[in-house]
Amino acid sequence: MTLRGRPTLRTLDRYVGIPVIALLGLRAKRPMPSEIFRIGVLRTAAIGEVLLISAILTDLRKAFPSADIAMITGEGNAEMGALVARCRCRHVQVLVSRPLRSARALQRERFDILIDTGPWPRFDAVLTAMSGARFTIGFRSRNQARHFAYDLAVPHSRDVHEVENFRSLIRPLGVTASSPPSLLLNGAEAPANLPTGPHIVFHPWSGGYRAHLREWPADRWAELAHGLHHFGATVLLSGGLGDAPKSEALADAIRRKGIACVSIAGMPIEPMIPVLKTSTVVVGVNTSVTHLASILEAPTVMLQGPTSPRRWGPLGSRSMSVCSVLPGCGFVHHGFEYKGQREDCMLGVHVEAVLEGVRSVVEAGPQSSISS
Repeated sequence: MTLRGRPTLRTLDRYVGIPVIALLGLRAKRPMPSEIFRIGVLRTAAIGEVLLISAILTDLRKAFPSADIAMITGEGNAEMGALVARCRCRHVQVLVSRPLRSARALQRERFDILIDTGPWPRFDAVLTAMSGARFTIGFRSRNQARHFAYDLAVPHSRDVHEVENFRSLIRPLGVTASSPPSLLLNGAEAPANLPTGPHIVFHPWSGGYRAHLREWPADRWAELAHGLHHFGATVLLSGGLGDAPKSEALADAIRRKGIACVSIAGMPIEPMIPVLKTSTVVVGVNTSVTHLASILEAPTVMLQGPTSPRRWGPLGSRSMSVCSVLPGCGFVHHGFEYKGQREDCMLGVHVEAVLEGVRSVVEAGPQSSISS
């Protein structure tokens, strides 16, 4: 169950969540505790954002080395939550489908501080208000009416990268927020059944609301694979389990270009890590796997249509974005701002520019971003 991709749940979240938050917000605001022993960081949806939250988990651990810190996720992002929590803090999973049970679970945690990192879902704001935490922090997001019940509301900006917004949530605690997103790994190994030799990873599929508008046409992926044939690498197509049928269809199209190609759609995140780290290059749309590759310092090219590098670009030193040349693109802020906007932004990402981007990150070192 996710609020990101289902319009009915987003409608329920808005029209039920806002009145509930308004009622919960009648409670007097409380002062920040003078002593902090238990800290919760909440994000019940979104995989890529949890990866970015790893930055503030590192900073919190440095600032509060003896504190009990918990990363709290929902069902859909629990796998990434467990990975970012590793060696930093505990991982706690709540059930988005069972809000009262989830609230009781948080009440048992007895947090001194609970930080809600969601910028728009009212569900997370309600859960935070019902958590029993001694002090709560969350975003004040324009037109989202979700901040009334926090003890401290921090402005959420559309003018900075999302990792900077997350950092703004912990600075009121006196924390120096500057660590990059990262994973603390335990030597995971790639599956033994993958082809040997060099490989390139394509991640063509996106998730969430109107995900298809962030995806590139299949014929351009096939053309890109042909343009990278000089690497002598097998193309691996990553994606979720539900992406397997279309991944197989795209793999067939790439093989017809004479390029070795294998679909690995459905591979869990942890075994994907060594696959990404050892890739000649990773090319993907703006989604969690591409962000993961960037943070792992694999050469990474991210395709930006309705999204922009300023808000959602890759952060690794060997990463860059290739942006649509069509006017009016790069408008996505939270992830649902498609009404009245053009729907063909990904057609403005040209194969020639992506090939140049690959050359830049593989041969010439880190870059920032280019337009196609």
